[in-house]
Amino acid sequence: MEKEEKANDLEFISKIATDIRQLDSSVIYARLNPEYASRRPYADKLLLKVDGSVLCLVTKGKLRISFNFEEFDVIAPAVMSLPHGSMISLAADITEPWEGYMIAYTQSFLQDVNISFSIISGEALMERKTPVLKLSERDVPLILRYFSLIETTLGDIFNTQLTRHIISSLSSALFYQMILLTYKDMENYTPESTAGMGPRRSSYVHDFIKLVHRHYATERSVNFYADKLFISPKYLSLLVKEATGRTAARWIDSFIIMEAKNLLRYSGKNIQQVAYALNFGNQSAFGKYFKNLTGMSPTEFQKS
Repeated sequence: MEKEEKANDLEFISKIATDIRQLDSSVIYARLNPEYASRRPYADKLLLKVDGSVLCLVTKGKLRISFNFEEFDVIAPAVMSLPHGSMISLAADITEPWEGYMIAYTQSFLQDVNISFSIISGEALMERKTPVLKLSERDVPLILRYFSLIETTLGDIFNTQLTRHIISSLSSALFYQMILLTYKDMENYTPESTAGMGPRRSSYVHDFIKLVHRHYATERSVNFYADKLFISPKYLSLLVKEATGRTAARWIDSFIIMEAKNLLRYSGKNIQQVAYALNFGNQSAFGKYFKNLTGMSPTEFQKS
């Protein structure tokens, strides 16, 4: 097998798409090319390391994607969310017509998109290995409208600064919509990690995540959540670790750090105010906690 070539976002997209529109190089919209089959011998060897995030909406037919060197079928209607640092390559199923759309964001652009990570709760528990979210037929027009608005905005850039703000707002709304669809999909999804646990033990894990989402800003002790569930901290930690691969304490930390990052970057609060908002006794304690888990101080994060 020939060695795969690495490409940047724009180079990769240009090989598999048409109707490319972009805001400098920070946001790129494209329609995936139905004639992609003719380019397949080249594109199959083209490997993309995502800088930022890529959303791919497949509205007809089927694609096959290699995601971090594991292959998945994307059967329409579906959307793929490819996070920063992931390695992808695409191949088309040429036995049937297909179509799709793609939006790529750089990491630097995403840092200025105002998203409250505190709204993310139980879906993180699922730890899905696939980046593919199956859509219902009624979901497709809604997601297509977001893509169409972004396409239209990028097609008529009169003022770059205003366009950047518009795309940022549209992208934030699209993110929230994707989270909502993920929640809906969760209603009918049982993760492999909890499938064999039995309903009661699985319920403890789900209830723990819900409680953390509700109380993480004030409660960081595993004992608090175990008391709420009327089980011992040791048993709770065992169940959570068994189901998710993470300790209960790590789950609590992840919620706090997500919200801390959100507050530090977007709230306008200073570091001391963020520390108090997250129930730390003082700025120093918060700073040590934040650096221990992220590798940088709150000040360094705000400047990054």
